[in-house]
Amino acid sequence: MKNVFVVVLTVFLLVSLTGCGGETPKELTNIGEYDECTLELLDATKIVTEDGIQAVRVNATYTNNGADPLYASCSFAVRGFQNDVEMNDLSDINGSEESLVREIKNGQSLSVSFVFELTDDSEVEVLIGTPTADMETVGRAVYFATEE
Repeated sequence: MKNVFVVVLTVFLLVSLTGCGGETPKELTNIGEYDECTLELLDATKIVTEDGIQAVRVNATYTNNGADPLYASCSFAVRGFQNDVEMNDLSDINGSEESLVREIKNGQSLSVSFVFELTDDSEVEVLIGTPTADMETVGRAVYFATEE
């Protein structure tokens, strides 16, 4: 009886340990997908806003693959980081970035852009997150990286 107990206990421990390994994290690319929508981060350009603020404009393509009309600004949480600090979002949905609030019907794509305030000349990391409370990161791009 002890041998059976030892064998059952050993099998149970092996099975429970193999379950702890978890899933290998997905490699993040410049394309984020969430709830039938896709956002592809393209190029980035350093600009000076009308207010004289140094900023970066990140161009992207938003695609709605769902049946219902949606808006790019509501489909993803896009955040910029510089020196591991979140950047101020300067996107003007009433001006240059008005395409973020343009309704997109199923199967259509639209060019959109996001503007973030620069604090210095260091690299900029842009994360595409889900539009949920935890903003799970589903895409990532790095701009102005320096070669070391």
